[in-house]
Amino acid sequence: MMEKIRAIVEKCNLYLGIVSGLGILAMGLIIAYEVVCRYVFNAPTIWTQEVSIYLFIWTMLAASSYTLQTGRHVRVDLILERMRAKKRLLAEGATGIIGAVYCLIVSLQAWQMLAMSIGYGKLSATPLRVPLWIPQSALLIGFVLLTLQFMLIVIGRLSDLRALGNKGGAAR
Repeated sequence: MMEKIRAIVEKCNLYLGIVSGLGILAMGLIIAYEVVCRYVFNAPTIWTQEVSIYLFIWTMLAASSYTLQTGRHVRVDLILERMRAKKRLLAEGATGIIGAVYCLIVSLQAWQMLAMSIGYGKLSATPLRVPLWIPQSALLIGFVLLTLQFMLIVIGRLSDLRALGNKGGAAR
């Protein structure tokens, strides 16, 4: 069962990582388009800044779980690398629990914000009038996946600790 959940979370992470990469590419193309329109044709657009901001929000939040899964988030390796295996696993497990709790709280708050935006039909205060639930849903999706990824890390560290204990506490 746990492996199925892990596979689903990792597939979602990978998919959103790819989509985020494409979002960054789109953002670059949109900004280049705006530069050409503004400075070559003297005809600036009214939509590029807003769309670029929404793409930025989505790419950063949606890909954060993929970044955590691949071990590319900022962490204090200087300290962790000097720890013995058991203490390192305990520290990583503890930080995983703290990360999961924090991300769960943000996820709950994001859910409430999203529900309010949908319930009240909130739109951006710009000429595009984008329904705010679209950019806000990145917060919910990103933090739910981060919560799940942190929980998978904690479970993995507990499993590693158990395996280490079965070896008689030998360092890995």
